[in-house]
Amino acid sequence: MRRSFAYALILSASAFCGSQLASQPSVDETNRKLASYGLPAIDKVHQPRTNCHNAYDLLFAENAKGRKSSAEEASWAAAYEAARGAKQPCPKPPIGLAVRADKHVIETEQGMGGAAGYALQQKDPVAMFETGLAMWNGKFGKSDGNEGYKLISQAADLGDPEATYTKGVLLARGQVDNKVDYKAGLALVEKAATAGHVDAMFSAGNFYMAGLGTAKNPTKAFAWFRKAAERGHIYGTFLAWDMLNEGKGTKKDWNLAYRLGRNLAEDGQVYGAVMAASALLQSSEPGKHQDEILYWIDYSIKYGNSDVRSQMSALKPKVVAVFNRPAAPPQYRPRTFKACPMKTVCTVNHYSGLQSCTTNKDYWSDCDG
Repeated sequence: MRRSFAYALILSASAFCGSQLASQPSVDETNRKLASYGLPAIDKVHQPRTNCHNAYDLLFAENAKGRKSSAEEASWAAAYEAARGAKQPCPKPPIGLAVRADKHVIETEQGMGGAAGYALQQKDPVAMFETGLAMWNGKFGKSDGNEGYKLISQAADLGDPEATYTKGVLLARGQVDNKVDYKAGLALVEKAATAGHVDAMFSAGNFYMAGLGTAKNPTKAFAWFRKAAERGHIYGTFLAWDMLNEGKGTKKDWNLAYRLGRNLAEDGQVYGAVMAASALLQSSEPGKHQDEILYWIDYSIKYGNSDVRSQMSALKPKVVAVFNRPAAPPQYRPRTFKACPMKTVCTVNHYSGLQSCTTNKDYWSDCDG
């Protein structure tokens, strides 16, 4: 099976995605095209971003919409304010509030004032980033890019991974002084990736694959895509699969390519079934996998959208003819496969000591033993 148009879209649009910055028109258009293949948005953010500052702001935003804070949340908000006054690190928000605050951008004057106090009085890098991000994205009227970038940059200089990644993306996009700086962007993105930022891992892979700010290095690109896939990054898995098929940056490995496709399919990404069937068809002995190939083709036709159904419906008669088998009946099933447990990876903010953890499906590892 030849590389599809969907992969061309992924390759062309993925370098700077997965940040908390406002979308660009080109990304929006790519997302519309990818949706026609039943694929998720290319700028889907995989890295969680919840902290005491955006959680504090969320309480005020929710109150303005009629949601009353619980007694636990009100007590925590008072502790947040007390810690700010005492120039102490902010307390960890309650679990329920932390979950709701994930990827929330500060939008209220109270939240902005609270985070600004921590930023100015304590040089809290997370507070600097959150206030800078809100200003950059125009949460208080017209975007104040200059001041927003200064705060993001200061937070990056203090070692905050989210700020480091965001600054790298801004430089690579040419959104700082209208000057594209791939080299500086890559250095920051890779620094954030090394610190455990999953979207930065994916972006670092794209820098090395495209040769942005560095010589093209498929081996390094594949290594970063692998790390992203291990932490549940959907498009990191797609591009690692593509490189395994092409033997680019790594040796061809149809068994691993099949497992990546199957993991995606079983996690609700229908296009993973296309990947699984493709990998088995290109393996050294596809005849040994007739049942599975036909199963995944039928799965794609049944659950895919019109483009996927069209692609796989055209392929199916050719496969059936080669195998001299009838259309796959319901009893065809993939071989028994032991899924890996969910994988949790945590990073610790060096200022507050608070952990930020991601728990995702491990698309990479083989847990069959």
